[in-house]
Amino acid sequence: MAYNSLIFFHLRDPISRLIDVGGLGGMAMVQRPVIHLRGPPTSLMVGLIERLLRTPSDLIIDDPLHTMVVQHYANDLLYGEGTVFTPSQRVLSKGHRVVMVGQGPFNAQQEDGVEFILVTSAEQVGEVSFDWIDAHVAVHDLMPMHRGGSWVPSVLSGWYDALSNGITPTIEDDGQHWWVGEIDVADALVRLLMSSTPLPKVSKMSGRRCWSTQQTLEEFVMLYQRTAAGQTGSFGVSELSAPPSPNIELQPLMVSDSVPMTLEENRAQRPDLSSIHDALHAADGDGWRPLVPVRTAMMHCLAQLLDPQAKV
Repeated sequence: MAYNSLIFFHLRDPISRLIDVGGLGGMAMVQRPVIHLRGPPTSLMVGLIERLLRTPSDLIIDDPLHTMVVQHYANDLLYGEGTVFTPSQRVLSKGHRVVMVGQGPFNAQQEDGVEFILVTSAEQVGEVSFDWIDAHVAVHDLMPMHRGGSWVPSVLSGWYDALSNGITPTIEDDGQHWWVGEIDVADALVRLLMSSTPLPKVSKMSGRRCWSTQQTLEEFVMLYQRTAAGQTGSFGVSELSAPPSPNIELQPLMVSDSVPMTLEENRAQRPDLSSIHDALHAADGDGWRPLVPVRTAMMHCLAQLLDPQAKV
């Protein structure tokens, strides 16, 4: 992927609440964490960098991504609290954290007193070896804001390709999805990284509402048609009306472990969010509470699919 094809977003989010909570009772916040970011410039990596630059933290990023961050975020680095370094400028030392985003490959490196954190898509990564990994965060059904990398769900990109070629998308399997926006995932990761408390060995992130594939398709087609009408200026009644979002029930954080369950029932179980919720609550007093509606997250995802400048 060409680095100069990345599109950088500057969105307001609640990260600023982390800066001044160091004096609150029970909140284990790091004064100025040192975080080594490793991995290609995928969508989630870019979102994570954007939010970390707004916090008092030192980021160590490999070139050529380091050079691109310095160029694209010159104002953030000049007036903000975050700083960036190359690995040669800040060597890995005790007390640092290493965050690896994506599938790698990553070098198996061990250092006493260093926490190694792996963040992957749950759909693309199977079993993880903990020989040198301290924590694994599996993200389910992420809706990314940037096109780079492998985070775009294949079901959405397939529907987009069909619609853009005048073909009506079809559904092969009406499964279930727990969509979550990139903003909420990146925000939660930064909250954890600003805390001195180690991450859980295994944790999962996903939305708290179950969407069927059919519901997702209807929402995606509606947003695509509305966007296409906006580009041409040809609006019909269906594009100008505001269809309600599907009636999706909020699910509890902890997944029931009652038995027996059929194979279909087991697949329908939402990822257990209790571990990530408890870790976030210990970090800053708040838990896992995604704030971005799925419709908004889908609009962000669709925008980068429509952008002719964005390349994988």
